[in-house]
Amino acid sequence: MINVFRPSFADPTSSIPAYRFETSESLTRDVHIKAIHSHNDYWRKRPLLDALSWGVVSVEGDIWHFNETYTVSDTVTETTQEFKNSEIYVGHNQVYLAPQNTLNSLYLDPLYYFLEGANKEFSVPILEKFDSKFSVFYDAPEVPLFFWLDLKTEGHELYDKLKPYLDRFIKKNYLARYDSANNKHLDGPIVLTLTGDVPWDMIDQESQSGQTRYVYADCPLQNFSDDTSDEDWKRYERSCKLASASLQQLLGEDLYKSAVRGDLKEAHQNKLKSYFDKAHEHNIKTRIWGGVDWPIYVRDSHWKTLWSLGCDLINADDLKAAATLF
Repeated sequence: MINVFRPSFADPTSSIPAYRFETSESLTRDVHIKAIHSHNDYWRKRPLLDALSWGVVSVEGDIWHFNETYTVSDTVTETTQEFKNSEIYVGHNQVYLAPQNTLNSLYLDPLYYFLEGANKEFSVPILEKFDSKFSVFYDAPEVPLFFWLDLKTEGHELYDKLKPYLDRFIKKNYLARYDSANNKHLDGPIVLTLTGDVPWDMIDQESQSGQTRYVYADCPLQNFSDDTSDEDWKRYERSCKLASASLQQLLGEDLYKSAVRGDLKEAHQNKLKSYFDKAHEHNIKTRIWGGVDWPIYVRDSHWKTLWSLGCDLINADDLKAAATLF
């Protein structure tokens, strides 16, 4: 048996990216698709690849861009790192960014590689016809991957910087998109959603420009209620495929304090379900972040209850625990 070396994305000495040792088939064949959101996915030993291997349908990366190239000197390791203004970096905070962990290397390059492998060109038409390109899931090519980018630096500038990175995906129709001329959503194997410092005015302008918009915004789930205006609902319906909020934002301070120490009781459940139901009325999927990670028995209880109430994506840091709990 030949042992294949699988380098880490975080290994700056490797000349071969880890995804080149994988395919959609090797990662996801006979893997059931699971409605899990890989929170801070770049924390994995193999970002994106580990999530796909568990059948996770949603991943998230925090992205940064700096207007000026700068260096960081580490007195402990006696090394100097350079961060270029031509790159978008992925990481949780600026202190722990690494020059090799770019948006292209961790996410866009492997995604494009897998999509190209799943969407080969045939000299004669294949028997089955799909309205969209195949996705990254071998056993469920019709299921899109929800890809979230959390904008950590100023949203307007970062969104402008991001757009050229998407060109190769746009040319191949790999991104879900909104046709503003016909007020119509078009399917794609990747649903790209911006969260964090979302430039809503830019999203709104593109939504009404008569052109096609290739990203979606993360809707504020905490604003979904019977009091939401018709104008706001129209805005959300054209701008969002997904909506999120923290558990505290949805429950309020008092209910949140009681929720984090035990099961979600009737009062918690009724309030949460009202948000999920309202989102679903407008064809928007839901996710809750900032939930309980410890104690584990409370976390697991919350996950099960949220799923039963209709939450569409279970927010998880421990993918194995989430994938094997249900």
